[in-house]
Amino acid sequence: MEIFIITGMSGAGKSTALNYFEDRGYMTIDNMPCFFIDGSKLSVYRERIKKIAIGMDIRSFERTDEFLELLENLKGEGVSYKILYLDAKDEIILNRYNLTRRSHPLKRSNSIVENIYLERKMLSEIRELADIIIDTSDFTPKEMIENLKNRLEYKKIRDLVLTITTFGFKYGAPIDLDMMFDTRSLLNPYYIEELRPKNGSDKAVQEYVMNGSGSKEYLEKIEGMLEFLLPHFIKEGKTHLTVGIGCSGGKHRSVTIASKLYEYFNKNEKIKVLLNHREKEKWSL
Repeated sequence: MEIFIITGMSGAGKSTALNYFEDRGYMTIDNMPCFFIDGSKLSVYRERIKKIAIGMDIRSFERTDEFLELLENLKGEGVSYKILYLDAKDEIILNRYNLTRRSHPLKRSNSIVENIYLERKMLSEIRELADIIIDTSDFTPKEMIENLKNRLEYKKIRDLVLTITTFGFKYGAPIDLDMMFDTRSLLNPYYIEELRPKNGSDKAVQEYVMNGSGSKEYLEKIEGMLEFLLPHFIKEGKTHLTVGIGCSGGKHRSVTIASKLYEYFNKNEKIKVLLNHREKEKWSL
């Protein structure tokens, strides 16, 4: 039996995620209270029900402990599961609620802002347990579906999916990163007129960045650190790792280093590597 528990911040896209799983043959259940889920029954019917996606938010439990007890119950009955945690920046969630004119499900306060803050605090422990964390702040529903496809659909099951995300610090750091590296100390092509309109996927930009003082050593240090850590993550059962590479605008230095990392780790047959440039639509601005 394959079980996905979809949880996270209200307004981050749980309904869209459940639609994705339903379209792929999963039995989907939304807003299921924790006390209705019985690990022993799931264990008995594992041959009958092959794939289940369960949507759970703060309406599914009064205390975080109830959710943690559910996970222990599933483990005790030998039922394996994966937790997909959907997140988004507070201002994005607030804007989504204002657009839909729906009330926040927590209802601890008359202020949506306060409810978002309280919900994030309540779910912090659950977020730490997630197998996959996706920041949906910059996604349309269609883009979110594509992201789920890239994360979850691949023919050969590998030990770990490594997602390398580039971004610009001036636009804010992504909130779904496991690790983050700052490339702003490297030589900046932005100040070279003929390189400014190009990006870090261009050979001329890569040569300029990598010929700068310390660039090659910095890349080697990141490669070495990830080479050391990845087997430990795999041993601990982690199946997804998201690494952020940032520079000022997310166009030159971060893209150069990320492209080099993609080339390096894509040779490893045990790892599926995904490369995501968050600021790509801004490159032409």
